[in-house]
Amino acid sequence: MKRILYKILLILGMIIVGGVVSIVLFLVWKIPFNNYKLGIFQKSFDQSIAKFHPIESKLLAKAAEVGNWADGTYCEFFVGQFRSSPLPREELEKIYPSDFFTTGVYFIDDNEAFGSSWFEWKEKYLKNYKAKDNENIYLVWKADYDDSPDGDIRCD
Repeated sequence: MKRILYKILLILGMIIVGGVVSIVLFLVWKIPFNNYKLGIFQKSFDQSIAKFHPIESKLLAKAAEVGNWADGTYCEFFVGQFRSSPLPREELEKIYPSDFFTTGVYFIDDNEAFGSSWFEWKEKYLKNYKAKDNENIYLVWKADYDDSPDGDIRCD
């Protein structure tokens, strides 16, 4: 009788552990792939955007994020560079490519431009950086929205 009870408990334990492992794998199996994709995306962005930077600009920090900042139907990849420059905003806006949805330039004092994510990224990547007089701090960025959210809990 004890052997049967032992086997039943063992089988139940295996089912429960197997179920938990399956759920965890379903939620995270794609994270290493998305991290790899993000690394390639960032390297490609850094190489392609380098030719646009004005000589007067200075790199402050690089940003790279995977997540979902919209409706939950896709996984977003975001890369960018926080930079400083003494050039006027209008000139900087003309220098960098922009199509509103996948590339652009945002300035640090445009509070409404980037929503709550802007403030999170500013705090995360610039920490307590203080702009100097006659210096524009900006984020030049690129995004990719075409990936399924399945398998990466950051995208749910």
